[in-house]
Amino acid sequence: MMPRLRRREALLLVLMCSTQFLNVANISSVNIALPDIAADLGFSAATLPWVVSAYLLTFAGFLLVSGRIADLIGRRKVLIIGFAIFAVCTLVDAVAVDPQMLVVARAVQGIGAAATIPAALGILTSTFTEASARSRAVAAFGAAGAVGFASGLILGGVVTGPLGWRWVFGITVVPAVLLLALTFRFVPRDDASDLAKGRVDVIGALTATAGLLGLVFALTNASRSGWASLGTLTALIGGIMLLGAFLWVQARVREPLMPPRLWRRPNLAAVMVIGLCLFAAWVGANFFLVLTLQRALGYSAGEAAMALLPLAIGGLVFATLTGRLLPRSGPKPLLVAGLSVYVSGLGMMAVIDTGTGYWPHVLIAILLAVAGNSITFVAANVVAMARARPDEQSLVGGLFNTGMQVGGGLGLAIMSAVAAGRIDAGSSTEALLSGYQAAFWTAAGIAALGLLVTAVFLRTAGPKPSSLDSGPTPKVGPA
Repeated sequence: MMPRLRRREALLLVLMCSTQFLNVANISSVNIALPDIAADLGFSAATLPWVVSAYLLTFAGFLLVSGRIADLIGRRKVLIIGFAIFAVCTLVDAVAVDPQMLVVARAVQGIGAAATIPAALGILTSTFTEASARSRAVAAFGAAGAVGFASGLILGGVVTGPLGWRWVFGITVVPAVLLLALTFRFVPRDDASDLAKGRVDVIGALTATAGLLGLVFALTNASRSGWASLGTLTALIGGIMLLGAFLWVQARVREPLMPPRLWRRPNLAAVMVIGLCLFAAWVGANFFLVLTLQRALGYSAGEAAMALLPLAIGGLVFATLTGRLLPRSGPKPLLVAGLSVYVSGLGMMAVIDTGTGYWPHVLIAILLAVAGNSITFVAANVVAMARARPDEQSLVGGLFNTGMQVGGGLGLAIMSAVAAGRIDAGSSTEALLSGYQAAFWTAAGIAALGLLVTAVFLRTAGPKPSSLDSGPTPKVGPA
């Protein structure tokens, strides 16, 4: 029989990975249902993207503060609160009667999701403290995200047709409530010695959250209204000013939300840029891959969903393999290899034309892209979390995920602008494809920037946290 501690660790791993799976699947499953949502609730072409953007906006905006609160009051408490918000809002999504109701519910749902991810990652990294075990746990967490994204696309395609778009949200309520109940039952209360001391930096939390909301709003709005629009410029300038104020506050308050000492940690700044580039390319490439399959190659929604099935399988396989290789190879070789493969896959997508077949070209491009993304995501996560103190696990996890989410919004905005510049009002298949190809080349360039940062700035090793921070290091792991 498996020892009790090992059983508990396995259960916690499944629960935390399920949290990641649910949140990512919720993002992608909505995409294929958007036309039905627009027809039923009366969304215009200009307002429909807010069904997705409202969720992403608050998700990115609240990750950092959620991570810090989780370190202060307990990851289990924040995880429970996040699941409760997520479940209630998902039910409201399913019964929405007008666009305003759906968009507001999606925005609040994003806050719930933002609470769960840093808490889940903090629970994982504080439970699995040995290097090899932690690498495999983070690899599983990454695989859950990749599988969740592809599964969400498939779910949206399969459910929307026969059952209607409301069931895309409706069936999500069940796993959300189940995870809430399982968290109550099986996630242990946080050890007081693993929690951060002090209070929430209210001014820092307000300026950081408002600044991130402004920045992400500007990025999402730019892809629809343009960079020169009043709304985009106002949000962009306001977001930058608020984030500047946040940094000013952090250097002066006694208990900052994001201690400046974090940036003295080896590799943290570099891996933040790598994560940003990774997701900037990933979000935009997937968006334009779906459009390419449906509008340029003539796939139906269901066919497009099935064509993306290798994203799920590949994400699971490559993330698991990376977790096994990390303790032997170290993260930097895997980051270089992963980003190189990633650039190759995106480059193959950039040369898809109307005569390109699924086999072998599209399939190989998808496999290369998901392999590169999975390898890079797992290795980057391990680098980001490796030197985080026990009382900063969720904060660092939230910080890293914030960088990735902002990167996703930035990448989609840039790629959308590039594609729009190639697509005229006639929108012929050739014009559409030219725009999509330009977007894929842009994604490849962004990924190549991440590769450059890895090669030049990422250190192979660095000092341990104890050499950077004064005071004893609290014990790690379950009580």
